[in-house]
Amino acid sequence: MRAVLFASEDYLDEAMSLAESAGYDVIDIYKLPRKPNPSFYISKDKVDKLIERDNVEGVIIFDTLAPRHFINLNKLLFKKKIVDKVLLLLEIFALHAGSKEAKLQIELARLKHELPIIKDAYSRAKKSEQQGPLGAGVYGVESQIRLFSRKINRITKELEHVKKFREAQVVRTREEGLPYVAISGYTNAGKTSIFNALTNLRQATDSSMFTTTSPKRYLITHNKKRVMLVDTVGFIRGIPPQIIEAFFVTLSEIKYASALLMVFDISLEESMIVEMIRSSFAILRELGISGKPLLVVANKVDLLEGSYEEKLKLIRGLAEEYYNPVIDSILVSAKTLFNINTLRDKIFSLV
Repeated sequence: MRAVLFASEDYLDEAMSLAESAGYDVIDIYKLPRKPNPSFYISKDKVDKLIERDNVEGVIIFDTLAPRHFINLNKLLFKKKIVDKVLLLLEIFALHAGSKEAKLQIELARLKHELPIIKDAYSRAKKSEQQGPLGAGVYGVESQIRLFSRKINRITKELEHVKKFREAQVVRTREEGLPYVAISGYTNAGKTSIFNALTNLRQATDSSMFTTTSPKRYLITHNKKRVMLVDTVGFIRGIPPQIIEAFFVTLSEIKYASALLMVFDISLEESMIVEMIRSSFAILRELGISGKPLLVVANKVDLLEGSYEEKLKLIRGLAEEYYNPVIDSILVSAKTLFNINTLRDKIFSLV
């Protein structure tokens, strides 16, 4: 689908990667306004120009839109798909969702994001007693609100079931003395590639974001010791609260872990690495995670040009600033298997 993208300079690379991962062909890029337009978020003159563009099928605004923004944009751009940051992420999750759990989480996040829009549409339609912006009128919108509310309640209960089942699994595993080690970190840092290198599996990996949307587990052994290794969903900067809430069951794999691997892509520019480190540890704090032994893993050394010492020192130093305890740091390449055996040794020393 041909789309235009509105994004800030700080998040442009990430927004482009996400849009392409979701299957959009971005034909034009615009800066997000410093001060959002109260009615449309983007400026009215940009909306007017988009109305006239027949070659544009979608509009991606890389921020979280308010209900009124969706409603007003849909009124004028009704032939074009309106996507904000939350919906874009959910589309990517849906492309990779394999388990029932992941699909339920995606559906719950979508419903919770769209319900306020429908309620706002209901309020407007009731005031005017005219056809609502969703094309359903007052009574139709009332019906949609009841339907969405029932679906949210049903899915919430199903996910609560999953959560309890997962917690019971973790309790049984701990009773058996089997430690959990979770591979966490920023999306596209190579977490699944490291998981594959350590387990000799061939789980799906590619350059698109969020290939992993539900946890993968595998029992690894070393010197007669056993560890349950878990590959988890990746982080992003400024992850919307709706995503964290909806994917709590998946992200809680990290909460249940005995120890953590925090993976970073050392081949990136220093400024980007700094931002990703801050974001990753901020999400750990949001999940209430602290005090677990953590091993910093600097991946993709095969892509690094020049010396790695300063970058590795930077990553280790920032990690220790934001988290305690950081047990060690290690340079690896999941692609060439550089230092993978050393990483395996360090994992088993954590537990």
